[in-house]
Amino acid sequence: MRVLCRKDILALALLSTAAPWGAMAGGDEISTEYPRRPVTLVVGYPPGGTPDTLVRVLADYLERELGQRLLVDYKPGAAGNIGAQSVARSMPDGYTIFLSARPNTTHSVMYAKMDYDFARDLVPIGLVATAPYVMVVSADAPIASVRDLVQLARAYPGAMTCASSGIGSTPHLLCELLQQETDTAMLHIPYQGSAQALKDVAAGRVDMQVTNVSGTLAQIQAGKLRPIAVMSGTRVSTLPDVPTIAEAGFPSLTSGAWFGLMAPKGTPSSAIQKLNQSINVAMMHPGLRAAMAQLIYDLPPQPNTPSAFEEWISQETEQWTAVLRARNIKPLH
Repeated sequence: MRVLCRKDILALALLSTAAPWGAMAGGDEISTEYPRRPVTLVVGYPPGGTPDTLVRVLADYLERELGQRLLVDYKPGAAGNIGAQSVARSMPDGYTIFLSARPNTTHSVMYAKMDYDFARDLVPIGLVATAPYVMVVSADAPIASVRDLVQLARAYPGAMTCASSGIGSTPHLLCELLQQETDTAMLHIPYQGSAQALKDVAAGRVDMQVTNVSGTLAQIQAGKLRPIAVMSGTRVSTLPDVPTIAEAGFPSLTSGAWFGLMAPKGTPSSAIQKLNQSINVAMMHPGLRAAMAQLIYDLPPQPNTPSAFEEWISQETEQWTAVLRARNIKPLH
């Protein structure tokens, strides 16, 4: 497989911005000087969480490429869908964009009363990062592997507990998928975020949790939590001795968090392409790469185009909507 270098990515980014002049007419009209003022990035989660750390490190480098300030506007609620809905209703001029994540793709199943459609009302700009998950148990638990966990779940149906950051979150869906793949029954315990959940897992009040590596690494290193598998396709450099979920025998559970930028439908293609180009060029900066590596984020796969991100979203929507329906997870009201 050929790895794209800086020259390749710059060429792809610049080529993708070469829209015909005819496309600039009518409803697609936009100044060739875009952006001429600050761009607002709406984040559907509160400050201080995993998405916020990504936004803080990304914003500085995107501002350099755009030549304008990036104003972060937090609109938390409904697993990020309150923020997504607000952007879907905003002016499609390229000056309001949204930091999307997996829960947005399943909103029609989990949040049936939301007054927007993620696939219809927002258009993709590009991925900005992916992040690995890890499955952890208490350091004092008699569980050294995923197979140990499964054996206990089979021996005590419904007694083993699985924490998550909320109903419909990816950690919740991975817990459900584990039960489906192993024909076991576990009790799901949703929390408002992952911090308190991790405390309860470390204390032995809950048996297992799947969460971001970045958010749990300190407790793993302190000996409070035991990692039994990383959910990524390859081992994680900060946890080199922890097997992947495929190595543990459950390849269908391979998954990670992801974040990408979206814009309201009708946003001029020239603005979309400028924003996409800015992402890809910013990602080549050594400072951004180092900061993301320190926070345990991975760079988006290349080529990172709006159409590639659109295909990514389509696949994610299909996969996780099927899990929600197969596990009969009811919509939230």
